[in-house]
Amino acid sequence: MTTLQELVRKGVPFDQWPQSWHWDWSKKTARVQGLLAFRGFSIVAQGKTQGLAQVDLTKAAREANQRGKPLVYLEYLEVAPWNRPDLGNAPRLRGVGTALITAAVALSEDEGFKGRLGLHSLPQADNFYRKIGMTDLGQDAAYQNLRYFEMTSEQARAFFEKEENDET
Repeated sequence: MTTLQELVRKGVPFDQWPQSWHWDWSKKTARVQGLLAFRGFSIVAQGKTQGLAQVDLTKAAREANQRGKPLVYLEYLEVAPWNRPDLGNAPRLRGVGTALITAAVALSEDEGFKGRLGLHSLPQADNFYRKIGMTDLGQDAAYQNLRYFEMTSEQARAFFEKEENDET
């Protein structure tokens, strides 16, 4: 049974469904296929895709101390519904979103962007980005009023240190 069918069966109100339920990853990927400035990550475990992310390497930071410096912009980040505790079930795998963020920070380091990231967040994910230490720069009227978050180079170092400490 698909996740959406399961949500309907359980009577979950539509406003509590994942806000990304309508995303068509094949179309999103086809739009940028072959463009060097766009990269993607996926986490595959237990024979299934557990999470996906697509990034853009052409954006610049907005945060006052980093303004104008290049960053990795997360166009899309999605964790499979069965790994999301906000949908009412115990996640099959934990840390998928964090692993995708880690990959994006590592790419930012590899590109010489010093770990800087930027993204627009769906409202259901705002608290996750705050929790991992990103700066909330407020709603962006030019981007569907979604909140815009950035991770500075300093925040990226702190994020990596925390991840390393959590592993030990």
